[in-house]
Amino acid sequence: MNRRLASLLVLMGVLPGVSAVGFLPTVARAQTTRARTPPKAAQPAAPVPPAVPAPPPAYEYTFVTRQGPEEDLVELQRLGEEGWQVVATVVVDGSTRRYVLMRGKQAEPAPH
Repeated sequence: MNRRLASLLVLMGVLPGVSAVGFLPTVARAQTTRARTPPKAAQPAAPVPPAVPAPPPAYEYTFVTRQGPEEDLVELQRLGEEGWQVVATVVVDGSTRRYVLMRGKQAEPAPH
């Protein structure tokens, strides 16, 4: 093989290698740039306001004087439909008996 042909073959092998080196930094830079870029963080949600605790339940109480079994039953059924519950019976002065009733406090109607 003569020198000219050998030089030509070497040149043919070197040219693609030289041109590939020119592309490598661009590819390598693109890959490292993507790798170094942190992922986009999601927008933080608006802060949630603290929950307001519910107010403690409010109750109202009333007394009903006991009269007789039938009258008491009619009155207690009527009051039960209004949301009243018997919570106790009390003896006053040794002879008078009363029912103690309780219900959740009703919201006051707004004045017009």
